[in-house]
Amino acid sequence: MDEIRHSRRPDDVNAPAEPERPPNFDFSVTRVLQDGDAMFVKAVHEPDGSAASWLTMSLICADSNGLMSVRRQISARYLQQDCLCSSLAACSLPNGSREETAGSKAVVQQFIDEVVRGQQLKNLDDFIDRSVFVSHTPGGCSHPDRLAQLVARRRPRPGLRYHGVDDLVGEGRFVALFSCFDTEGVHFRACDLFRLAGGRIVEHWDVVEQVSAHTVAHNDET
Repeated sequence: MDEIRHSRRPDDVNAPAEPERPPNFDFSVTRVLQDGDAMFVKAVHEPDGSAASWLTMSLICADSNGLMSVRRQISARYLQQDCLCSSLAACSLPNGSREETAGSKAVVQQFIDEVVRGQQLKNLDDFIDRSVFVSHTPGGCSHPDRLAQLVARRRPRPGLRYHGVDDLVGEGRFVALFSCFDTEGVHFRACDLFRLAGGRIVEHWDVVEQVSAHTVAHNDET
C-alpha cells in the first residue's frame, strides 16, 4: 500500500519494457508464513558490491498432487539503504501461535473491506495502533500516520480501480495480502505484509510492481 513507483523512475511509469528482476543469489529469507497448502516467503536480496538490494514477496502453493509452485512473486529495488535496515529489524520476531491465525486474517480482511474499499477512514483506529505503527517499503520508511496516506492512495477514486484481494494468507500475528490495481491505465500488483498485536495492525511492509495488463486479472503466475 505505498507509492506505485518503487522500482521504476517516474518518467518510465508508462513504458512497456519488461520489469527489472532481482538476482537469484545473495538473498536472505526474513519471513515465512505457512497457511495450509500455501507458503508466503519474504526475502531480501543483498548482492556484494554496488549492486542494488531488492525485496521480494512470494506465494508458493501446492497443487492436488502435492507439487509446489510459485503462484505469485512481486519484487522491487530498495531506493534507500536505511529502509533495508529498518525492514530487516523485525525478522527475529516469532510469527505467533497458529491459534491466532484466523483472528489476524479476519482483522486484515475487515480492514480492507471497511477502510480501503469501503472508504470508512473514520474506522482506521479500530484497526491500526497509531502509537506504535510503522511502515517499511522499498521506497521509504514511515511514521505512525503513514498508513492513512497509504489507504488514501489505494482507495477507489477516479482513475484508480482496485481489483480486490487475490490471496490472503497468514500465520499467527502476521498476514500477507496479494492484490492488484490499475491507475490511469497502468497496471500494478502488490503484496502487503501486516504484523498485528492486541488485535490491531502495528507494522506493515509492502512491495508494488508494474505489470502487463494480462497479469492483473488474477493470473500473474509465473
